Amino acid sequence: MASLSPTAPDAALAELRNIAPKTVVWLNESQLYLGPDPLGERVAAGLRELLHDPSRAPVLVLGTLWPEHWDTLTTSARHAGARELLGGHKIDVPNAFSLADLAALDAAYGADPRLRQAARRADDAQITQYLAGVPFLMDRYNAARGATLALIHAAMDARRMGAGLRIPLDWLADAALGYLIDTEYHALDDDWLSQALAYVTKPCNGIPGILTPVNTSGPRNQRRSRQPAASGIPAERRAPGSQGPHYLLADYLDQLGRHHRAHTIPPIDFWTAAAHHAHPSDMDALGRAAWARGLYRDATQLHKHATTHGNPYSAVTLVSHLHSLHPTDHHPAQWAAAHVALDNPYAVARLLKGLRVAGADEQVSTLLARNPATHVTLNQPEDVAGLLKELREAGADEQVSTLLARNPATHVTLDSPYGVAGLLKELREAGADEQVSTLLARNPATHVTLDNPYTVIQLLKGLREAGADEQVTALAKRLPAAGHFTLLPLIGGNREELRLGREPDGSAAASWTWNDMD
Repeated sequence: MASLSPTAPDAALAELRNIAPKTVVWLNESQLYLGPDPLGERVAAGLRELLHDPSRAPVLVLGTLWPEHWDTLTTSARHAGARELLGGHKIDVPNAFSLADLAALDAAYGADPRLRQAARRADDAQITQYLAGVPFLMDRYNAARGATLALIHAAMDARRMGAGLRIPLDWLADAALGYLIDTEYHALDDDWLSQALAYVTKPCNGIPGILTPVNTSGPRNQRRSRQPAASGIPAERRAPGSQGPHYLLADYLDQLGRHHRAHTIPPIDFWTAAAHHAHPSDMDALGRAAWARGLYRDATQLHKHATTHGNPYSAVTLVSHLHSLHPTDHHPAQWAAAHVALDNPYAVARLLKGLRVAGADEQVSTLLARNPATHVTLNQPEDVAGLLKELREAGADEQVSTLLARNPATHVTLDSPYGVAGLLKELREAGADEQVSTLLARNPATHVTLDNPYTVIQLLKGLREAGADEQVTALAKRLPAAGHFTLLPLIGGNREELRLGREPDGSAAASWTWNDMD
């Protein structure tokens, strides 16, 4: 079984390439791998590539996540790769044991005594919750007061506003003060934090406390790689949030906070502390949470810091938001163009477009002067296609030539029909006929997934426009078995022949009518 750190999608990317056949990949809290921008989409792409690689089969990928995270990953446009990975593979886990489950547990010989105790004592048959120490946690939570309760609420709010599992203590300590009423604040002594931590970290009968300290010194017994970090962000730009003690909030209280505090906006000190102490990988989500609640100043500060540490999506957001508030001020655009990481072609393309929409021509030049075409990854065909399009529209012919010289047609993955179609189109628009031939020579029609009929239609159209008749035929042969027989008439030439359907061997169905039915 492969175990990947849930706080480092870049580490997951590094490990995915080493996964061998007969491996189980367990992604606990899957949103921590698939959700972060921009690495989440690259993790999703890596997992799809792993699952479609016959040389590494069989491989089983299992993940767990709460329903709200499933909804985010499968409905948001920001997570197209995750949606393609997860779609059609959902297994709902019930909140409680059924009567049949309880009966089977009671009848089982030699059942774990802890399970028997949980079956007797758990409310509403919620045995899993009982085993997780819910009664103990709730007793401790309900008894907490003053600074101790403030520390807990700060942790709850950090998680529900977008922080990862490991929350820096510096953030919690600075934020907690903002939750106190005046009498509580003025009554604090110098040792308040130690007292609060002693309470929230106290375990009971082997059950962890409300907060659990975690070791942040890094993984053990792993080979060091000389390859650069998958994020493309230098270590010195990833310092905030990585220093000092970190704590995990008990999972049940995490979910409790998301429901019971859903209508509560964290105080100013929470956001100020987040901007100073949160991990850079969390700042984009925190900034979006602040913006959605009308906290534009706090959102901008978080997105500025996230941009400083290379997050390309924060850079795009920073330009868009500040242009709407201060249309004539190009300082945010300059900051984004100068600091954004250049490894993600999709995000660089979006930033280019955003800068052009904002009329920030000087900042477009600043971004292009950093030569993004030499830095972007070439994995996803749709992302490379998007960057080619934006570079052409920005008149950056030299950058287009540089990107094409890297021969993206030989590097992109071939699982996305929409991506292959888009890249074919942009290569043809750029006059890169040799690249078109290279891409077609890799036989994408036999590799693309056929889950989405709309994207298959886009690829069929792209192949026909490229004159790739052999590829059209190869793709057409795969359609019936994938449940897309109705797309065959779109190819033309056999519409009348297949009017009455086909046989399992592929031949056209003989003439039949209603009278032939039993």
